[in-house]
Amino acid sequence: MIKSEEVLPWNEYEKIRKDRIAKIVELKKERRIELGDRMSILFENKDTILHQIQEMVYLDRLSSEKDREHEIEVYKSWLPCGGKVKATLYIYAKDNSDLLEVFRTLPKIYDSIFLKVGSKLIQGEPENGYDQGEAFSTLQPLTFDLAGERSYDMEINVVHENYKFKMKVPESLARKIIEEAYEEC
Repeated sequence: MIKSEEVLPWNEYEKIRKDRIAKIVELKKERRIELGDRMSILFENKDTILHQIQEMVYLDRLSSEKDREHEIEVYKSWLPCGGKVKATLYIYAKDNSDLLEVFRTLPKIYDSIFLKVGSKLIQGEPENGYDQGEAFSTLQPLTFDLAGERSYDMEINVVHENYKFKMKVPESLARKIIEEAYEEC
C-alpha cells in the first residue's frame, strides 16, 4: 500500500528527482526480462509504482494531498498483493511503420503472455479498458493470479501464433515476486 505522505509534492520531488530516477533505473534493470527483440516485461513492486506516481505528480505539477491521493488511487491496481503478480508488458517498435507491422502481426498479444510457476501455467490478465484492436497500446499492465502457487521455479512464456518465446526468471527475482505477491493489499 502506498500512502500519500510517501508521495512528495512536485516541487519537493524536483530537488531529488535525478537521484531517484538513477535508483529506479537500476531497480528496473533487475526486474525487467527481455522477451526476444520485440517485447519485455517488468515485474512491478511498490518502488516502481511509487516512482510512476511520483513522476505523474511531478509532470502534472501537483502539490495538494488530495491530488497525490488521486494519483495513488489511479495506480493502486498495479501493486502486487493478495496472491497476484503485477507486471507491465512493453512492446517495441522502431518507428510508425514498424508499429503498424506490430499491430498487423501481433493481434491479441496481451492474451498470449503466461507466467509458469512450478508446473502451473498462469495466463496474464490484461487491465480492463485496453483495446487489442488495430492500434492497441504498446504498454499493457498484466495480472497473474497465483491461486496459492509459491514456487520459485518460474518462467515467462509468450505463446502467440506469430511470436513465441520462453525465458527463465532468475530465482532471486522469482523469490521477490512471490514475496510481494503475497503481501496484504
